[in-house]
Amino acid sequence: MLRFSLIGAGNLGTNLAYTLQKKGHSFIYTYRPSRYKEFRGEICPDLSKLVGASDVIFICTQESKISGVARDLSRLTLLEGKVFFHTSNSLDSGELKSLKEEGAQVASFSPLQTFSSFDPGRDLFKGIYFLSEGDDAALDIARELAGLLGAHLLKVKPGEKKDYHMAAISSANFLVAVLKFAELRLDQTGSGIGLPVLMPLVKQTLENIEKNGVSASLTGPVKRKEFNLIDYHLSLLKGKDAELYRTLTDYLEKYFLES
Repeated sequence: MLRFSLIGAGNLGTNLAYTLQKKGHSFIYTYRPSRYKEFRGEICPDLSKLVGASDVIFICTQESKISGVARDLSRLTLLEGKVFFHTSNSLDSGELKSLKEEGAQVASFSPLQTFSSFDPGRDLFKGIYFLSEGDDAALDIARELAGLLGAHLLKVKPGEKKDYHMAAISSANFLVAVLKFAELRLDQTGSGIGLPVLMPLVKQTLENIEKNGVSASLTGPVKRKEFNLIDYHLSLLKGKDAELYRTLTDYLEKYFLES
C-alpha cells in the first residue's frame, strides 16, 4: 500500500486521489482543499510535512505552475526515495528536474481522459491510457498504479508528448467546438429539441470509427462530392461559423479525397 498526497485538487487530482484511495492506497494529505464537498482529504499546507508523510506525491496543478511547484519542493530535505509525478499531457518529466537533482524519482503520469467534474459514482480511469516517461523506479510505480486503476500505461519519449496532447485536444475539445456549432444550428430551427436529437448519430459515428477506423467512417456530402450542397451551406453562414465550416470541409477534402 502506497502513501500518497496531492498538490492540486482540481477535477483531475480529485478524481485520481479518490479512485486510488478507493482501490486501497492510503491518501495522506491534500495541499489545498477540493471544491467538491463529496471529496474528503486532510488538508496540509505544510509541504515539508506533506512530503515527509508520503511515498508518492502527485502534482496536478496547472501546467504553467508545475516547474515552480517542483522548485519549491526541491528546497525541502529528505527527498531521497520519494516519487513525484506530474499529470500534464503536454509536458515531460523534465519539469521535475529540480526534484530529481535532489535525489527524488520523477516521471510524468498523464491520463488521456477528460475530467469536467467529480462524481464519486463514476470511474473515469478504467480502460484509459496513461502517458508516462521518466525514471525507471517511478515508471515501475506508474505501471503498478495504472494496473490498479484498470488502465494502460503507455511509455513514451519526452518529445512525443506534444503530439499526444494535440491529438487529445482535437479528440475532446475540438469535438466540443463542433457540437457547439451543431447546437447553434439547431437553435435556428426553433424546435427547442437541442443536441439530444443528434446524439444517436454522434455515438454511431464514434462506434464506426472504433470498429472500422477513421478513413472508413466518413459519410455525407464531402464523401459523395456534393460540393454544390456545401457551397449552399456556406452561403447561409457568416463570420466564425462560415470559417469553421469551410475549414473543416477543406480538411476533409484534403485528407479523404486527395489521398
